[in-house]
Amino acid sequence: MFVKSLWPEPKRFAMRMLFLIVLVGMSYVSAAAAQNFVDLSPTQSETIVVGLDVALNLEIDFTDATVGGGVEITYDATRLEFVSFTFSGDPDFGLTGPAADDPNQPLEIGAGWLVVNPPFGVTGIHAIGTLLFRPIASGSATVSTSASGINPGPFYSASSGTPMVVVYSGATVNVGPAVAVPTLDAYGRLIGCALLLLMVIRVLNRREILGGSPRGLWE
Repeated sequence: MFVKSLWPEPKRFAMRMLFLIVLVGMSYVSAAAAQNFVDLSPTQSETIVVGLDVALNLEIDFTDATVGGGVEITYDATRLEFVSFTFSGDPDFGLTGPAADDPNQPLEIGAGWLVVNPPFGVTGIHAIGTLLFRPIASGSATVSTSASGINPGPFYSASSGTPMVVVYSGATVNVGPAVAVPTLDAYGRLIGCALLLLMVIRVLNRREILGGSPRGLWE
């Protein structure tokens, strides 16, 4: 008399294990795909001359619905000077931002969306506002974003009301040296005066040829 083994057949067992591995892998892929981003654009600026302002757009790109939250902005103060922040008009409540020319870091920015219909929040790409910086020294300057720790706080889920997992990224501003404005030395100024005098003489001669009196210019 044969007793049936309690263990499954090797092939069936292997197939079940493979199926479980595939399910776990798919769940990880799904979780990785459902990410929420806060970033700056452009991520890499063209070379900006010292003294000319550069604009960076603060945006979100969320897979999960959010009612809003806060962002901290830090930047290389040896190469950049903060000028201003302007909201885009997309977020509509809980707006908090730094004052113009605020020298303190980090810059605290908060924005929310009041949505009365499901999913009671926003998803996708939304512009929060525009940061304006003034380059003060040449080189590569980093501008970073990070989660707001206290006020206005992190981004919150529209469905659960709990803090969300968010990926933050920044931008690099490339600053070039200021363009030197050429100046005239004494020799250059002398040449300029001579050219101006020649132009005046030519105008007077032309007026005389046409029958006018050069003396009339001074009368």
